[in-house]
Amino acid sequence: MLDPADLFSLAPHVEPPESEQQAADRPPLLVTLGSYGDAGQTQALIDEHLFERLANHKVGTFDVDQLFDYTGHRPPIVFDRDHFRDYQAPEIALHALSDSQGNSFLLLSGPEPALQWERLAASVERVIERYRVERVIVLQSIPAPAPHTRPVHVTGFASDPSLLGDREGIPGMFQMGASFVSLLTLRLGEHGKDVLGLVAHVPHYLSETTYPDAALALLGQASTAAGLVLPTDGRLAQSAQVTRRQIDSQIAQSSEAQEVVARLEEQYEQWADQRALTPRPEVPSADEIGAEVEEFLKGLDNPDEQ
Repeated sequence: MLDPADLFSLAPHVEPPESEQQAADRPPLLVTLGSYGDAGQTQALIDEHLFERLANHKVGTFDVDQLFDYTGHRPPIVFDRDHFRDYQAPEIALHALSDSQGNSFLLLSGPEPALQWERLAASVERVIERYRVERVIVLQSIPAPAPHTRPVHVTGFASDPSLLGDREGIPGMFQMGASFVSLLTLRLGEHGKDVLGLVAHVPHYLSETTYPDAALALLGQASTAAGLVLPTDGRLAQSAQVTRRQIDSQIAQSSEAQEVVARLEEQYEQWADQRALTPRPEVPSADEIGAEVEEFLKGLDNPDEQ
């Protein structure tokens, strides 16, 4: 593997931390790298909202020419009569931001890389060690059989299940095509880093449109998980209200659409009732697991005591 350190370059006029101790005081890192698509354009909405509302600057970029599939995801460019202009080059960048209370955090955003996943994962790990990142929080969205008339449900995944807290994972086990973020979560977890993924469930019939409610739900969850105060008002909240009214208006014009939403609402209520009756099992701590293992091993050494 080529040297992961060569993938990341600091932005002009940004000085590297002289040592790990002099870096920012263990900031969290939010990740909005694309993965499978961006249901409801949630990641794009979060990036735009945070850059608009919070003080921020670019820390550095990863060498996108070595990571991006240009022919698979052709960047936009404008042809104006007899010339080209406004080429929108892809960028995978690290930004530093301050929340509403002045707390520092980092944001890694951009398209999903198509190449050199292992090298990029190692490069990201070097960056989080360099800046003494305390926790990595991945923000994603997926299409789901959910009605827009109910709160956006957010499930989670983590490098260590104890990081989920009261959040639910997706029940069941299945094999799927990997994404870069899934590999990043796995590799960071293998090296003892804390990674928490938050996944917003976007109504499947709205997954190709802009759905601000999903972005707001993820921002609220990320605030709690990262100990930040992230804004959930302003233009994004106004856009969510307008979008809800537009969706309701369109649904009202179609009896078939109303039937679909009604069925989804019924399924949602059944799920909510079942969830309320089924308490989430507590995940034992590492110390508790260790104590149980120790007692078990003692029994193997002294079979007469069993």
